[in-house]
Amino acid sequence: MFLTFFGWGVFFVPMGSYLATIYPKDETIIGAAYSMGPLAAMISALLAGWLADRSFSPRLLLAVLSALGGLLLVYAPHAGGPSAFQGVLFAHSLCFFAALPLLNSVVLASLDDPGRQFGAIRLWGTIGWIVSGVLVGTVLAKYYDPAVATQPVIFYLGGAALVLVAGCCLLLADPVKKEAGPAVSGGLWKLLGDGKFLLFLVFSVLFCIPLALYYSYANTFLKSSGIGQTETFMTAGQVSEVVFLALLPLLAARFSAKTILLFGMACWALRYWLFAEFPSSGLALFTAIAIHGACYDFFFVTGTLYADRKAPEGLRNTAQSVVTWATLGLGLFIGNRIAPLLHERFITVVDGKTVFAKEFWLYPSAFALVLLVVFAVVFHDDTRLSDKAND
Repeated sequence: MFLTFFGWGVFFVPMGSYLATIYPKDETIIGAAYSMGPLAAMISALLAGWLADRSFSPRLLLAVLSALGGLLLVYAPHAGGPSAFQGVLFAHSLCFFAALPLLNSVVLASLDDPGRQFGAIRLWGTIGWIVSGVLVGTVLAKYYDPAVATQPVIFYLGGAALVLVAGCCLLLADPVKKEAGPAVSGGLWKLLGDGKFLLFLVFSVLFCIPLALYYSYANTFLKSSGIGQTETFMTAGQVSEVVFLALLPLLAARFSAKTILLFGMACWALRYWLFAEFPSSGLALFTAIAIHGACYDFFFVTGTLYADRKAPEGLRNTAQSVVTWATLGLGLFIGNRIAPLLHERFITVVDGKTVFAKEFWLYPSAFALVLLVVFAVVFHDDTRLSDKAND
């Protein structure tokens, strides 16, 4: 978990700055590159889950995908030209976003009470992301090169971490599979036939549309607001994840998944509003970054646990893959297709400095708020995330 999220964060966060430096005249490269992951997730995640639920060992499949994804990431900066770079990044993303739900499935299948125990394991992913940001934004910037975020080394580090993930997988044991009951018949359609689960997926897609702007533009926005060492500054969000992951088992024992999801949605709306209204306030920007723990844990991690609860035995790998397809796939892909429209209208360059109009963040804030209200009204599911709560 540590190595996977380190390998993701070490290149993903500074990639926008890297591309802006390498291809300064290509205005579409950043949005296109950040679209590769969501597009790949829509293709590969479902296939990997389907294979893992049938005959392939999830652990060994995770090892192969991680190794191949790591090697492709190392090669990416040498692909030559924007199109070739995007092609290699897409191939890497096919592997990575197939591996990510498998990682969750292997962990969840190994726990007695995932609602209470998963947070402690997932915490190491957060620590990995923090370490990657501090390494690039502070350590290497100071002792290696101040412009390290714009150099190929960020891809080398990410690739090496994923290859190590593959090595770790070979040392693990496969989780003991329980006998699959008759509920497994129907496969994916069995999952989608659950109206509550299907509605959850629809809202997951919609809510990830505005989320795409944070992943693609937050780093650039903070730089334009005068924040130094942005990669390190943004790790405040991952530090807060530690706190909220610790709170998640307590909340899971007392509240339904719906309540926790609503709180996560509200934090996303609040974050974008702070970006829009206080772009020059260091305190407001720090607050907006620091609530990332609630934004991520109470939406993505809660969604992972909810899918594990709703899936019949024998379809849990597929369930995790479906959630990845909806959130990191379709939702973020649509968001990254919309982002250039907002970019063209609300981002300008004045005297060499990038300037964000407040509407760039107000629109996604309003959209998230509307989705929150509609979700609260139409989604009726009292599913709890822990065995303690259900008992």
